[in-house]
Amino acid sequence: MKIAVRMLGIATIILWLVILFFSVTAVYSVMNLGVNLGEVQILPSSKGITFSLPFSIDNNGYYEIADLNLTTRVTDPNGTLIDLTETFVQSIPQGSTVNASHTIPIDLASIMSLDYMPLLFEDSEFNVELFVGLNFARAVPAQLSTNATIPWGAPLADFSVGSVSVSPINSTHAEVSMPLSFENHAILDLTGTVTLELYNNSQDMITSRETVIDVPSHQSYSDRIVMYTSLQDASKVTSSGKVHVIFDTPMFTVDWWDQYG
Repeated sequence: MKIAVRMLGIATIILWLVILFFSVTAVYSVMNLGVNLGEVQILPSSKGITFSLPFSIDNNGYYEIADLNLTTRVTDPNGTLIDLTETFVQSIPQGSTVNASHTIPIDLASIMSLDYMPLLFEDSEFNVELFVGLNFARAVPAQLSTNATIPWGAPLADFSVGSVSVSPINSTHAEVSMPLSFENHAILDLTGTVTLELYNNSQDMITSRETVIDVPSHQSYSDRIVMYTSLQDASKVTSSGKVHVIFDTPMFTVDWWDQYG
């Protein structure tokens, strides 16, 4: 009986030594985990924009790293969820390095569905919450998190319509023109059509015009949109009123009302 108790005591001591050794080496492994984040790359995609975050992990510890999960949660300035993306690495053996890339897709159609119009006209930034979870030796879980921001360039920055001018072109019709300008601060070229529908201050529709646009990234657009109407309708033009603007691109369609005059 005494021998059994003594053996149990020795086994307990050994168990605690093993636990202590494992704990110390696990902490050492955490401290010697090398995580390197590269520079975020902003790339155009078929649906909008993709933010690519290259990263590498050096496992300089004593144990395998398993089930590495990198998750990003992207929200707009109001806290509305834009994207939730995960990157999973099953195993990083002891003494090895893994190089990977975490991509964050931003779908412009989804943003437009949020009815968040300021993103069209004002430069802003998205908030990014980054969560990393992993296991050492498939036994010791570890988690960390951090916050960051990624820039957003408005495709229609400083959008402006000017005063309307009317010029008769013959005995029955007149030319109605309106200046239109904006700056494409996005990394995407803005191609598609813009339609202007002109209304006077009595809400009467005077005329409309669809125009093809092609504005490269970080370039400005400035033109006078020329529309045609009868002299009778041209006489209804007022010095101030409203214009219905419809932008139609392969990635999104959006419309809004603006004031002129």
